[in-house]
Amino acid sequence: MIIIYTIFLYFFSIYVIKKSIFFFNKYSIMDYPAERSNHTTPTPKGAGLIIIPIVAISTLIFFFFFLQPLNEWTIIFFLCFFLGIISFIDDIKNLSIKSRLLLQTLIVGLSLLVYYEPVTTNLLSVPISYERYFPLINCFLFLFFLLSWMWIINLYNFMDGIDGLTALQVCTVAISVNLLSIIGYLNEEYQIFSLILFSVYLAFYKFNKSPAKIFLGDVGSIPSGYLIGFIMFSCLLTNGVLLPIIIVNMYYILDSTCTLLIRIVKKENILKAHSDHFYQKMIRKGYQHSFVIKWIFGLNSILLVLSLLSIKLPIISFIFSILFTAALLYLFYFKKEI
Repeated sequence: MIIIYTIFLYFFSIYVIKKSIFFFNKYSIMDYPAERSNHTTPTPKGAGLIIIPIVAISTLIFFFFFLQPLNEWTIIFFLCFFLGIISFIDDIKNLSIKSRLLLQTLIVGLSLLVYYEPVTTNLLSVPISYERYFPLINCFLFLFFLLSWMWIINLYNFMDGIDGLTALQVCTVAISVNLLSIIGYLNEEYQIFSLILFSVYLAFYKFNKSPAKIFLGDVGSIPSGYLIGFIMFSCLLTNGVLLPIIIVNMYYILDSTCTLLIRIVKKENILKAHSDHFYQKMIRKGYQHSFVIKWIFGLNSILLVLSLLSIKLPIISFIFSILFTAALLYLFYFKKEI
């Protein structure tokens, strides 16, 4: 049943996204080229207004009819909608960085409260002699998860800079989650959610691959990061699975983190918009979007295998994921201009 459902979602998403391109063009909801842009022609933006609701609503419908209703997923998707609205306003009016971060902190904090019980339950395994430190440890974990989830949200926004990249990344994560669920390491709802996520973002890739006919916009990239962060931390807190999800996101994590550290070392304003990511350097050197995407696709294929191997070989898989990703970043950084 889920296969038929996701095939329908794929074609439905294609139809709606195609119609939305006309709508965004008509009302001039466009991304115009700027100095740091990686495109040269005005392009409709705001596909997140289409694909995020499709993902959320279709997932909840399937859960309602074929699984027991899951209240935590309903809350997560509601908060995702709210984050999307804020991001759409930012797309149109450019909210201040402080406002964005404050609202993101609120939403992620509320999201983590949904899983407060699993966190405290896991703490019960701490030796009883440390019982008096439970509140402190709990606060530390909450803060750590909060900052980590916010970093995932924003790095997905940072990395949504060339045609097809976010769609490729989300599809790769979805495949990894689906396979982990099939082999029994994640609950059934993750298998269903990953298939829905894959079908909708694959449909989006059809229009976002180079040359892109439509962009996600902040209304799509930020909620995408939120959903990936949700997968990451909910898998950890409910199934004890984290490393495979980290590994399959390794390119995004290392590119963003290394870029941030380089900017800190250079004493540049890290809050200022820039085009210093490794993949952006390749575009600046004259390489086509499709060429860069092929390299990242190759790396993601390797990371996908390593994410599955990490179940049995965690340390080796983690080390190799860093090495392979670092090798691609090195290539992007030092490759000569065309």
